[in-house]
Amino acid sequence: MNYFDILIIIPLLWGGFKGFKKGLIVEVASLLALFLGVWGGVKFSSVSAHYLGEMFSISEKLMPLISFSLTFILIVILVFLLAKLIQKLAKAVALSTINKLAGMAFGVLKFTLIISIILTLVNNINSEIGFIEPEMEESSLLYKPVSSLAPAIIPGLENISLNKMIEDAARDEAIERLEATRDEE
Repeated sequence: MNYFDILIIIPLLWGGFKGFKKGLIVEVASLLALFLGVWGGVKFSSVSAHYLGEMFSISEKLMPLISFSLTFILIVILVFLLAKLIQKLAKAVALSTINKLAGMAFGVLKFTLIISIILTLVNNINSEIGFIEPEMEESSLLYKPVSSLAPAIIPGLENISLNKMIEDAARDEAIERLEATRDEE
């Protein structure tokens, strides 16, 4: 066990604590609210933009951001209200302890996935820069199992390249400059 393991264990313990405190119902609802909020914001922001445009005088540049944000927030609030209702029902039928223990397990899993995504991105950067010693990775008990989770669940995550992102950004900036000089002529 080395400091990598400690850096992994601390957020896992925090996730377990938060999951126990909130319970499975609220933990799942928070994750579901995030996904549904983003999906609904993308899917239905044009509808909300239409209604907002009729009710208020909003800049066309700001309308997509405002309509997405309002749709996202509305969906998140609705999911949380539903979760609180379900949690009260679970408490009424004496499932509170099971809800808290399951929430703790879910919190640990959620934080494991978050850490795995971070480690995958760090691994991609490390393969290009080389700032983490291979011996450190090898001597860690948790590094390999945790870092292999996200690539197994999220295809293509391990292909994200820092150098490629920098090259793409530089290329895009060069194209913009070239187009700007053409427009000036």
